[in-house]
Amino acid sequence: MKEQDHNQPGAWFSEPKQVDYEQLKARTIIALDKLGHQKFSPEPGGYSLENWLKGLSLLLAEFEEKMGEARLPRGYVEKKRLLIDYLLKPVDTSSIDGGISELKQREAEIVRKLHEERTRTASKIDELQGELARRSAELEEKAPPVEAGERERSRSFFSRLLGRTQTSSSKDSQGKIREPDPRLQSLPGEIGEQRKLLKSIDQHSPTSPLAEEWKTLESLQARTKELESERLQKVQLVKEREEVTASMAEMISRIPLGEGAAGEGKVGSG
Repeated sequence: MKEQDHNQPGAWFSEPKQVDYEQLKARTIIALDKLGHQKFSPEPGGYSLENWLKGLSLLLAEFEEKMGEARLPRGYVEKKRLLIDYLLKPVDTSSIDGGISELKQREAEIVRKLHEERTRTASKIDELQGELARRSAELEEKAPPVEAGERERSRSFFSRLLGRTQTSSSKDSQGKIREPDPRLQSLPGEIGEQRKLLKSIDQHSPTSPLAEEWKTLESLQARTKELESERLQKVQLVKEREEVTASMAEMISRIPLGEGAAGEGKVGSG
């Protein structure tokens, strides 16, 4: 190699490097496969189709520049344009959107029913607890003081010694005080049953009277997730991107490289 004269224009630029076209093809095919299976971010402002298309364009532009226009197969540029146009066509999700909307409406109806039943049960518990507290307080008010009870028992003892009998009014009064309140006795059990019902609603228990509603709701939610996933794949062109990159990779793999192909590449217009 002749020594460069640094006084000549462009002398500071290095000579073009030789290109291994087989390696270039292999690297590009691998990169296309990775692009074809790349996932998008569901978050706003994340990696999107626009970013993906830029990455594809840069990859192919670099490949075309290093490969040289003369080595690109006939129809390469046109096929690339058609494939990218295929990715840019509008995506129709109206059918999926309609299905999701219908499912969400049915979900909302069941959720409303569950909420109403839970609210009704919780209110019933509060009502029963209030009644229990009120009746307990009334019973305490009716009960005689301890001192009065002792005096009554002493009086009864001396009355028996003297052969006296208690008046009917006194017996009636004691009977009324000592007679148990059936409602007061049944309230704790009712409260317990209502609490069990509330727990069965919250924990999706199979024994809950709303077990069928919970089962239907879970089924609707699962179907909604399926449709949302299907919609996401359609919007992100998951299948189409795989098809396009696979088609480009196949076209590149078929580029023939004859004798002396490892020489210096020509810059093509791409």
